[in-house]
Amino acid sequence: MRKTTIVPLLLLACLAISVLPMTRIVRSSSHVYLSRDVSPYKEQLVDTTAGLEATYRSRWGWWIDMVDADLVTNNGQGIYVAVLDTGLLSNYLDYFPADIVDIKEEWGKGFSYKETWDPAINDYAETWDPDRGFITNAQGSGHGTHVTSIITGFRPSATSLNWYKGVAPKVTIIPVLVLDTWWLDCPDPTYPGYHDGKVLWKGGSYEMVAAGIDYIADLAEEHGIKIIISMSLGGAVPGGIEEVAINYAISKGVIVVASAGNNGEFGMGWPGAYPQVISAAACGWTDYWYYYYVSGGYWWEGQGAYPGLDVPEKLNTKDHLGNNWQTFLEDFSSRPNPNYVYGTFQTSQSKKDLDVCAPGQAIIGPYKPYISWNTQTLKWVNPVIGTYLVWGTSQAAPHVAGIAALVAQSYPDLSQSSMEWILKKAAGQCPLPSDGAGCYDLAPYWYDFYWNDHDYGNGLLQAPAALKWADTYNNMIG
Repeated sequence: MRKTTIVPLLLLACLAISVLPMTRIVRSSSHVYLSRDVSPYKEQLVDTTAGLEATYRSRWGWWIDMVDADLVTNNGQGIYVAVLDTGLLSNYLDYFPADIVDIKEEWGKGFSYKETWDPAINDYAETWDPDRGFITNAQGSGHGTHVTSIITGFRPSATSLNWYKGVAPKVTIIPVLVLDTWWLDCPDPTYPGYHDGKVLWKGGSYEMVAAGIDYIADLAEEHGIKIIISMSLGGAVPGGIEEVAINYAISKGVIVVASAGNNGEFGMGWPGAYPQVISAAACGWTDYWYYYYVSGGYWWEGQGAYPGLDVPEKLNTKDHLGNNWQTFLEDFSSRPNPNYVYGTFQTSQSKKDLDVCAPGQAIIGPYKPYISWNTQTLKWVNPVIGTYLVWGTSQAAPHVAGIAALVAQSYPDLSQSSMEWILKKAAGQCPLPSDGAGCYDLAPYWYDFYWNDHDYGNGLLQAPAALKWADTYNNMIG
């Protein structure tokens, strides 16, 4: 058996009709490591200005409006954000033009394995791949690209003149691939996952993630820079080598943010469940789909291109559906489970293990689903790259990482514990209502969402409140 475990990304398919967990194929019985990604259905953006303007037209989506990143002057300048994920799609410059987005390509790196068939063991043998870069394989997912777009912003295509603002558009991105895709020739038709002479593996190992974290920690120390790590990934059980790396990074002044998971009441995943990690739950806007039907297609633009479409500054404003608040906790968003059990592993997760929440509902950006096996036409289908709607705590984490970068721009010497205190205090100014919400999600379907106190952490994190509490903290410590 293999020394490590490569496990596919856990997907919640956001189709037109439902949210479904995809099959989990575990290749060994040792450590289980899953990344979390809520898959989209495709929604093309309408570019109305291409060829008509000489400069980019600045716009932003509702999620930027919901965290009020449009109301602050900080932009992340001078701060680095390391996105530990699936890397970037090969055409990433189509979405992140070099004149707007600063991507530190020379520091981009991949941590992965080479896989070769060994007939002696009738299985694949692995060796570390020292030359793995940060570009996503052709069969891979655009998950890392989508996550990056939330932080920096994006344009819908290489020819578009529309620019959609990110949470912290002037940060420097360090792309680090720690979740990979292996598209392998397979001589054994009985091998798990075999199709038409191929096997497809997706995911990562604790070793891959730990190596990426260590790499970033060393960069921070060597260059004396402030780095925020954003991890939209996680496993069903804690991995010792991963936590050691996290603690090492924190000791070097790195801020570590991770998604809480997409397992609902089952419990949080790791690294988000580690108490020293800043974790992010996923919330949404109750009026999101209402405006879809009344706006003619621009419901997601949050700056008032169509009157009334703004997310209100006071979220306790009654919405068009009768809810008292205009935000809700997504049912897939993991919450602390006091009786967490996975196989033989048992632990108790407390409310304090979940820190804040941020938008994770139908976030629009550049993406590509994985290649998949179409059993009806008996062929592999590689979906197109485009702009998609994506759901998940994977989308919440980069909002939090981006806001942490805005805070670090003003106070670059903040430690992990200090940043966590600031963000939790800020989120506490906007708790989610305990009476739940009824609204459309994965439209046109109606859901009644319920959650308990602190299933969302301390509350919805918004940029102005984070900067205010950072000032307060700085004054407190003198």
